[in-house]
Amino acid sequence: MTKMLALASTLVMLLYSGEVAAAPEAPVHPACPGIAQSAFEARFPRQVARYAFDQGMLEPFRQLWQAGHRPDLPLPLERVTVYALPGQPFLIGYQSGKCVIAFLAVDRQRLLKLLRPQIGWPA
Repeated sequence: MTKMLALASTLVMLLYSGEVAAAPEAPVHPACPGIAQSAFEARFPRQVARYAFDQGMLEPFRQLWQAGHRPDLPLPLERVTVYALPGQPFLIGYQSGKCVIAFLAVDRQRLLKLLRPQIGWPA
């Protein structure tokens, strides 16, 4: 009887020793090192004006970021949104995906002076 029990338990172990199927893993999304764009924008009043820039217009914003001897942006820069609040300096949101990876407040005149050559306006 003992041999039979040992044989049965060995057989059960062999049959069920295969790996248990794991649940499929959820897709991995890189963590946002900043704040989600929607959460960032939710902090502004409704009357804020938004000006979006991407592709060829990103270089002056990179230069502005680097001019302050700040650390490198944590992710590749995909676009920039300039937020204009009445009576306040411009707020620049540096974005990668749907994440604001950095932001910077800048005097209106300084930003316009920096952007004039890019837009084609005389300096």
